[in-house]
Amino acid sequence: MKKIPWVIAHRGASKHAPENTRPAFDLALSYTIDGLETDVQLTKDGIPVLYHDPTLLKVMKKRKRVADVTYRQLCKLDFGKWYNPKFGNEPVLTLREMLASYNHRTRLMLEIKSPKADHSFQKSSELTLKVLQELQKPEIKKYRDKIFILSFDPAVLKLAHKTMPELKYVLNLSDKAYDLTGYISIIYKDPSKLHHLFALCVSIKNLSKNLTGFAHRYHKKMMTYVCNDSRQVRRAMECNADVIMTDDPGWLTKHLNVTRLCKKACAQL
Repeated sequence: MKKIPWVIAHRGASKHAPENTRPAFDLALSYTIDGLETDVQLTKDGIPVLYHDPTLLKVMKKRKRVADVTYRQLCKLDFGKWYNPKFGNEPVLTLREMLASYNHRTRLMLEIKSPKADHSFQKSSELTLKVLQELQKPEIKKYRDKIFILSFDPAVLKLAHKTMPELKYVLNLSDKAYDLTGYISIIYKDPSKLHHLFALCVSIKNLSKNLTGFAHRYHKKMMTYVCNDSRQVRRAMECNADVIMTDDPGWLTKHLNVTRLCKKACAQL
């Protein structure tokens, strides 16, 4: 019987609550999941906050980036109402607040956002070091084995590994990289480039048995996102994914439990 993969709530239970907020994380943790995934960006005044999109359009109706506004300005915005009025007055969460509330409760997968616009201003490096700074705090340090750092930017992971080699690092593979351009082509030519990584992560549409086999051959885990229906889950299972991210952890945990019980019953026939 195949091992059941970890279930990670993608930005919390983001299908039923505004992503990267307390309601989304709390709802996700009401199910039997294996961890939470979130996105980290840096404000203009250097505060790591949880937010995914390239701009703040959905919360402030302007195409401003998180990097262009201060934390104080973000605190005046509503991070729940855009999703549903019943989640109105939901504040932005800082990384520090998220760690304090959830680090002792489950695994945390922290994706460091690194858009091209940040590179010339060293924002990606600054954010990476700020994230690691938060993980050095004594109250966080004792749970650090449950923290994973994810990024689409190989430079972010290299810097982070150089600074804190004891953490677990995950390289997100973009669709472009999956087509063997850029960093993934380097990996295939020289697998030693993988030495600092715990896992590779790819979208479910690009997951394959070959890619999983490649990761496992070099003793790396294979993670995939986002699985919200039975077809996607079946693909993840057939491709031997070790970790499945989902926007709907309630549905997925129930689906996997039913699948497991059915396989067990069939095995006993």
